[in-house]
Amino acid sequence: MREIKQIDLRAIDATVLLVFLGVMRHRKATLVAQEMGLTQPAVSHALKRLRAIYGDPLFLRRAHGLEPTARAKELEPQIQEIVHSLSSTLAGVEPFDPAHAEHTFRIAAFDFEQTGVIQDMISLVRDTNPNIRVQVFPYYNDDAIAALDRGQVDLAIGYFRDPFDRIEAENAQLLYRDRYVAVGRKDHPILSNDLTLETYARADHLLVSPNGASRSMVDDALSLSELSRTIKVAVPSLLSAISIVERSELIVTLPNRVAQSLNSRFDISFRPLPRQIVGFDIFTVRHDRNQNSPAITWIVDTLKTIAAKT
Repeated sequence: MREIKQIDLRAIDATVLLVFLGVMRHRKATLVAQEMGLTQPAVSHALKRLRAIYGDPLFLRRAHGLEPTARAKELEPQIQEIVHSLSSTLAGVEPFDPAHAEHTFRIAAFDFEQTGVIQDMISLVRDTNPNIRVQVFPYYNDDAIAALDRGQVDLAIGYFRDPFDRIEAENAQLLYRDRYVAVGRKDHPILSNDLTLETYARADHLLVSPNGASRSMVDDALSLSELSRTIKVAVPSLLSAISIVERSELIVTLPNRVAQSLNSRFDISFRPLPRQIVGFDIFTVRHDRNQNSPAITWIVDTLKTIAAKT
């Protein structure tokens, strides 16, 4: 990496960074000029300065507009963070106005939380203000916390094993408590009656495992009763899991909130797991840098309102 010289820093101002983000969003210099109240030559000059600073073309001319290079895509989350930090210093403690704000929320949430609360949150946000954008990244557990540390996301939602080992208590808020249920095809014989640990353990299981893990907290609970289950199939996503179990004898263990949401859309049935398998907590987690962000506080409060209704 080339050495950063003082002249490089003097060549950067807020305008060129906003032009960069505008081109990433619109892919057309004319639209960026209109949005920012600049002339098209001014936008072109800003892009020329950025290319010189970063030593990369950044945007390639194509028939459909400007296509970002790989380097531009790498820079986008970093520049978003710089602009956000600068905006925060200027904005002070002004409240977030959801009805009129133009804002992008970057949220880490796995399939379970996307189905459990994110889909309802997006509907509410779109009804509040169509200029509010939501980007959801399918990060899970430690990967979600790492994305927070990198500044790639503003908020993480999910179950975090030993959450306060890595997260300051004031940055994590309980969103809701849930329990696991066993999900299978309609009229699956194992789901016709209340489950015992032994019946549940004997079934053929499908595991939703985004990171390739072969165990979960359910297996830890079974081991306490000297039981284990047989994982016949492991898949990385919820949709593929449901598509498989509704046409097979396999069962999949899912959060109750997720099963309730999917029940009317798929040919499935479900039963609560035995009481020996305890529930779990879903948290929202923000980084220290966003501890006092009115926008993040608003979206967390919105999520909590949605979670309380369902």
